[in-house]
Amino acid sequence: MRLTRTQQLLSCSALAGLFVGFSAATPFAAEGWNVARFDPPAKVEAARDVEGREITCTFYPDLVIRESDTGTPEPGDAALIPIRGGPPVACRAAPGVSARTLETGGQRFIGRADGFLVFEDASTNGTMPFAVIDAGTGRRLFTDTTTDDGIDRFAAEGATLRLGFRRGVQGACSIPQGGAACWARIVREEKLPAPVAALPVPVKVCAQAYRAGKAPKDTPSIVSFPVRLVWTGSLAIEADGPVRCRPTP
Repeated sequence: MRLTRTQQLLSCSALAGLFVGFSAATPFAAEGWNVARFDPPAKVEAARDVEGREITCTFYPDLVIRESDTGTPEPGDAALIPIRGGPPVACRAAPGVSARTLETGGQRFIGRADGFLVFEDASTNGTMPFAVIDAGTGRRLFTDTTTDDGIDRFAAEGATLRLGFRRGVQGACSIPQGGAACWARIVREEKLPAPVAALPVPVKVCAQAYRAGKAPKDTPSIVSFPVRLVWTGSLAIEADGPVRCRPTP
């Protein structure tokens, strides 16, 4: 069962949605992203558009991130609205011609660090997909998936972004039930990095996790492993063990 992000915590968007016209000097930390030193926005506002949809606007000196349907488990695509010394951006109004539509359907805005915008899925089934977007162009730079452990490293400087986290991979089979055959399927279908694919089948660690969680043996497995990622205009990724395992919630 997929749980909405707001069932795990009150996110910035969800809390802001309780108050029309609410503003804050700093964003609320998203669970799992506490190590990130996100740039504080000038304010965060919530309103409803003419169709009654909940809108959340996060204002920075040079741009506004406008999210729609933030009161639902499936938010719509966000808009990036540049600020060029024109009239103030009205949160409830439709984005103007200068706005750029971002490919963020189903995701919530987590924060900004220099030239990078971070969005994360609004619902989870044990893994948390996220996307990093160029704050200047609105182009999606890369996507990845964490576990509920969140990230352990985040550093943005100029055009360089460094991330450290455990990548979470949702398998279509159960390692305690299928053993090596299931592991081989996850390696093949999810395209695990070669250093991880070469590790021993995590049968023992999976069995321990299933027993601890009292999960049925046929529950599909989620595996995770450490990843170090560097973006400098292209993506460099290092991945290794140890592999952890848990049943899908």
